[in-house]
Amino acid sequence: MTTKNQRTYPRACTLLPFTVRRLKQNGYAERNCRVTTDIIVIDGSLPPPVKDESLNLWLNMLNAKLDCLMRHAAPKQEDIVVMTFEPLNISGSGMSLMTQESLSIGDILEIRMVIQTYPSKVLSLYGEVVRVEAIPNKAESYTVSVKFRGMTDDVRNEILKFDFKKHRIKLIADQKSSA
Repeated sequence: MTTKNQRTYPRACTLLPFTVRRLKQNGYAERNCRVTTDIIVIDGSLPPPVKDESLNLWLNMLNAKLDCLMRHAAPKQEDIVVMTFEPLNISGSGMSLMTQESLSIGDILEIRMVIQTYPSKVLSLYGEVVRVEAIPNKAESYTVSVKFRGMTDDVRNEILKFDFKKHRIKLIADQKSSA
């Protein structure tokens, strides 16, 4: 028996930088999702090593100096977002992601995600947890499904028009190398 795909929007598995925080139930007043471009985004990971050790040391030193300059150049500390790349599955109406925080169905999350274009765009998304599943063989790890709330057409269009294909290729390569 085959079932018809009932999804309104296509889903994409990808690897993008994002942060998640749980909002207090009484602190959420139907916030709308939004797109910003005026935030400095810093990827907290080190660049990949190169075979030439002296070049590798030099590049890491330059990376550390640039990180320091970017932190000092920002007019306000809240304009800096430190993120790491994490796998996620996203569509125009929701997403699923992995977390080590135990969440409950009905929790409201604020998700800040970077769409890597030039200039980078930071999506501030709000969503309600609709499913939580423990990840087998990984202590304190969960897959969380979120339904977006307060979604605007501008933000949904940014998600739908972004080319996730190149990020999907990187995700598959990373999964193969860690296996």
